[in-house]
Amino acid sequence: MRNIFSFLLLIIVLFVQAQDFNSIEYQFPINPGQQNYLAGTVGEIRGSHFHTGIDVKTGGRTGLPIYAVADGFISRIKVSASGYGYALYMKHPNGTFSVYAHLEAFDPKIASWALKKQYEKESFEVDLFPEANQFAFKRGDIIGYSGNTGSSSGPHLHFEIRDSNQRPIDVLSLGFKEIQDNIPPVVRKVAFITLEEDARVNGFFGRYEFDLIKTPTWFQTKEPINLKGKIGVEIYSYDPMNGIPNKNGIVKTTFQLDGDTLFSEFKEAFSFNKQRNVLVHYNYPAYKKGSRRFNKLYLADGNEHNIYTIVNRGIDFSDQNEILIETEDSYQNASTTRILLTADEITNPPKLYKPEKIDNFLHFKSQQQGSVMLDEWVPLKPYKTEDENQYYLWDLREGIPKSLFIDGETVPTGLVGMIPSNQKISYLQNEFTLNLKSRSLFDTLYLAFEKEIDSSRNLELFHFKNPTQPIRSNMDIALKPVKSYNKEKAMVYSVFGKRFNFMGGEWNEGEIVFATRDLVSYTILEDSIPPDIELKMANSDYLKFRIDDDLSGIKSFKAEIDGVFILMHYEPKRKLIWSQKLNENIPFKGRFTLEVIDNSNNGTIYTKTL
Repeated sequence: MRNIFSFLLLIIVLFVQAQDFNSIEYQFPINPGQQNYLAGTVGEIRGSHFHTGIDVKTGGRTGLPIYAVADGFISRIKVSASGYGYALYMKHPNGTFSVYAHLEAFDPKIASWALKKQYEKESFEVDLFPEANQFAFKRGDIIGYSGNTGSSSGPHLHFEIRDSNQRPIDVLSLGFKEIQDNIPPVVRKVAFITLEEDARVNGFFGRYEFDLIKTPTWFQTKEPINLKGKIGVEIYSYDPMNGIPNKNGIVKTTFQLDGDTLFSEFKEAFSFNKQRNVLVHYNYPAYKKGSRRFNKLYLADGNEHNIYTIVNRGIDFSDQNEILIETEDSYQNASTTRILLTADEITNPPKLYKPEKIDNFLHFKSQQQGSVMLDEWVPLKPYKTEDENQYYLWDLREGIPKSLFIDGETVPTGLVGMIPSNQKISYLQNEFTLNLKSRSLFDTLYLAFEKEIDSSRNLELFHFKNPTQPIRSNMDIALKPVKSYNKEKAMVYSVFGKRFNFMGGEWNEGEIVFATRDLVSYTILEDSIPPDIELKMANSDYLKFRIDDDLSGIKSFKAEIDGVFILMHYEPKRKLIWSQKLNENIPFKGRFTLEVIDNSNNGTIYTKTL
């Protein structure tokens, strides 16, 4: 019943969208009438979200004209040093919106108005909402110029079409002739993961990847695979396009077992409030351990995304079956993957070098009797013996083991507790307190932790050893240090080898509290060194500086002449700021002051008489 309801709801949504989009013929936003190439498509997995637009290549150049794709008016203007950088949002008569991001400059009318607002607010970063029709444009009018601003990693145009509910849709479904694609998707690998204790892939518990080969008809595994019990199926796939080497996203995937459709996803539109669910849409733990981003063809615990029309939570395999997986891109190019399953027993021992956690289980091997330490040692029976190795499973819901006995040695697990999802919980330990909201976790967290004093670097390290755990929303961690710190300058930093990333924090009665969505290693560092300011150019017409900070990073900057605000544009990638006058005819004259403050509130002031 749920699947039928979801399917009918999708049909209604698509019908409404069709009325919106069919009422307007959209023009391509850049180089219209010419072949364009993409660096990204809608639905690609980008870390913690699906990509919501297309990234149009600009040949490494900036300053190309950007055109209004349809009649309408500018409804939002945003300028930011991160994210979309310089961005325009346009509303069209049918209620849809178009978005143009990472721009270098706006249309002069828009730019002049935005500049005045920046001076009024005395801020480079602004989020502005002009009145309706204040900046009206016709289809094909130039509204801005392409750039490389914000979090862009290279010059390009990020372009979106959103429906009347501000949900990004698959732009390529509108059939722009500027993009050519007659190449079907590629499916490189398939993976199977055991979801219950008695499930097996080729005789073993765990997650296993298999290469696929291309035949004239389909992609397939090199040899049959034996599956028993409840199994989740995953694929690594991408979509090539004409003339470019990029591996783009796929909008449609369907999974069939013996002719029955058991899973279907369609990335036609996205809800921004569901985007974080992508962390359980693909196999995040496997990716963090060095694998590719494998698309799950089953609904994982905590996944609330609305791109699925038919779902399963794992499939019970028993007899010989045939799996067919169809992948389709925005231009209806499709590929089929065929996987033959056999009822014959297959023994293929895993490369299990150390204990691994799969869902609610610890999986390990030992050449001697394996045991787990709870209040006392509990001997285990192997579920499989192969050659000289015995393979063991421990259900973590039966207790959190402090250690495992493997090959005659005691191996600490580092596990300190089990934290359920969908509950507001404060988890207290001597070294920290973990405060979780009811929506922080997708699934049960088996928390691992270790405290370390690194005497060589004089660091107090708080190792949260769950880097592969996907987290839905921020949780607060209160660290309880034993060292003394200058609380005016000491903040929390995440630790990745020799690299430190500023996290911030507030001190409260000897603890420092910060928000995070990552259970990795943290430390507390004091930053007492102020930012650097390097003069690049200063005259009556133009001011340019390089600003940098070697630890906590730049928090703010402000420029004035005789106490009057001067707008400075900021490009963090190049660590540059530069001036823009409100009135180009008035020279910079007087006492110029530039103050730069870092995230530990160290400040540097540069002065010069102009």
